[in-house]
Amino acid sequence: MKLKAGEDSNDPEIGQSEVRNQITLPQGLFGFPEIRSMDLVFDKEELPFMWLREEKQDGLAFIVLEPGGVIPNYSVEVADADVEVLGITGPEDTMILNIVTLPPDESGKIFLNLVGPIIVNRATLVAKQCIINNHEEFSARHVLDVGGEGL
Repeated sequence: MKLKAGEDSNDPEIGQSEVRNQITLPQGLFGFPEIRSMDLVFDKEELPFMWLREEKQDGLAFIVLEPGGVIPNYSVEVADADVEVLGITGPEDTMILNIVTLPPDESGKIFLNLVGPIIVNRATLVAKQCIINNHEEFSARHVLDVGGEGL
């Protein structure tokens, strides 16, 4: 299934300052197979950046973002087996989350993993990190230009 990261993919109906959704990860994340549940937490004023973090205190946490409106022409091709596991029937059922990296040795740069997004079924909040079928079109260390300063 081919999914396009739409520009209006953030939910405009959310009325609170901070929102939490529990995401279920039956197969864990790459490198962290034991983590089966995480909270997706965001504040509308910090969008498109959000946190995906373990529920326990001092647990693992990742900065993530929905790429719609941020990464031009980003579309992902998800394997049929992954679509079936997630119970996705179409692009409207799907949230795409890319993990953000802030490398300490490259101050001022923000990298996104466009090759291994976390695909979430919006209705069930079941998610899976996938290597997309069209991975050769994108980078696991895509530089995000945050200020037009040639990052």
